[in-house]
Amino acid sequence: MTLLRALFPCIAALLFALPGLARAAHRVDFEIDLRAEQAAGRFDPTRDQVGLRGSALPLSWGRTLLAKQAAPGLYRVSVVFERVPFGGQALQYKFKIDRPGAAPDDGWEQGRNHPLAFPSELQSVSRLFNAPAVPLPPQRTGHIERLPPLKSAHVSARGLQVWLPPGYEKEPQRRYPVLYLHDGQNVFDAEAAGAEWQVDETAQRLVLAAAIEPVIIVAVDNGPDRFADYTPTEMLTPAARSGTGRDERRGGGGPRYARYLIEDLKPWIDQHYRTRPEPSSTSVGGSSLGGLISMWLVLHHADTFGAGLVVSPSIWWDDMFLMRDVRSTAWAGPARPRVWLDMGGQEGGGILQVSRQLRDALLARGWLADRTLGYMEQPDAGHDEAAWASRVEAILRFLYGR
Repeated sequence: MTLLRALFPCIAALLFALPGLARAAHRVDFEIDLRAEQAAGRFDPTRDQVGLRGSALPLSWGRTLLAKQAAPGLYRVSVVFERVPFGGQALQYKFKIDRPGAAPDDGWEQGRNHPLAFPSELQSVSRLFNAPAVPLPPQRTGHIERLPPLKSAHVSARGLQVWLPPGYEKEPQRRYPVLYLHDGQNVFDAEAAGAEWQVDETAQRLVLAAAIEPVIIVAVDNGPDRFADYTPTEMLTPAARSGTGRDERRGGGGPRYARYLIEDLKPWIDQHYRTRPEPSSTSVGGSSLGGLISMWLVLHHADTFGAGLVVSPSIWWDDMFLMRDVRSTAWAGPARPRVWLDMGGQEGGGILQVSRQLRDALLARGWLADRTLGYMEQPDAGHDEAAWASRVEAILRFLYGR
């Protein structure tokens, strides 16, 4: 066991050496036009500062990269990106005004995040503060069907998409395993979040290369209360973070969401598509809170889901509930659902140590490294869709690799 644990960093490094990771440096010169903000009294050049935050290093959502005044009302800053988001995706950014004494969430531009693509290694962006974001056109690969929302007594109706593998129409007798993914609006295109998992592009390439078994992928949009759907327990949110000025209990709707997946959605998918409905051919996955609920689903509903993708899971939820759940859940037999667990090193202080603790708890409960448990660390990856997209190939190979 000690040898296996020692090999984990090497395995992770090998898995991270995936195709499509752009490494050429890109320089972007930003010019921020604050003349309208200054004229309206919303920006005081003697007191306030302006800069940008974003989703890819050296930018950060937690720290402003400050710009310098170049002319009255005009501010400039140059950013060199040593590595652009995986798969040629755009990064997301916003300008932000920082002023003394302001609340941490004050000063942001209004509206959606702005996408920044990288068509060349040197480019410039010049625009008004608070200009509306211009979304990039969505990119979708393969045969993807949009389904009408499925009514349920357990959760609110939500969007559904089904990706069918190459050859599905040409082999009418063939049946396929199914992968259900949470936060489905971010799985196949960037329209909702400005970035995506690129599951369609990666799955299409791997299936056509005969690197993985063909699989049906069902993307399930989140609902209006994502915290409830993706959390199996309630958690007390203090007044300072609740947004309402009072302590509130949030979450705990995971069991209802499980009933939706098991009693409503899966039977419908099995009826309308050529699936292999047995647990060994049914997987579920997601990231963040979606990773939390996926681990809970395979722990408590292994008779439905034979594998779970626990991607950057919110282990912190409810005072490390997930850790306690893994350590205490009783098993009727020796069988274990397959589990993929991963984490990025830039997702928060000490997060890799916590991720390793969860990995070790699974090993102690009978999961087997590289057989029933896949584990991966990405030291320079953050908590975002582009980071998760970079791990999709390793995930699909773990589940369906030949």
